[in-house]
Amino acid sequence: MDKQNIFASLPDDLTLEVFEPLVDTGAVLIERIVSKAHRTPEGQWYDQDRNEWVMVLKGEARLVFEEGEVVHLKVGDHLNIPVHCRHRVSWTSEHEETLWLAVHY
Repeated sequence: MDKQNIFASLPDDLTLEVFEPLVDTGAVLIERIVSKAHRTPEGQWYDQDRNEWVMVLKGEARLVFEEGEVVHLKVGDHLNIPVHCRHRVSWTSEHEETLWLAVHY
């Protein structure tokens, strides 16, 4: 067993958003995402081939869905995003890292 801590070893350089796979079985991907003042570029949308469950463990973020719904996520909030539900990150906190746990299944 290789015990790790999801809050440990946060990257120093957050010029780019950081995606770190924690478990990848092919059928399921669990990843840690670290953001700070990141957002999806205007006009770009995530349109994924798998469902995605996300939870904010630290910080805050806003997701915008193509149909116009805006969801503000704070610490402890989680959301299931169905397959091919087009969405984008419109904002993450500028003052602290936003730490996400994402499960793609």
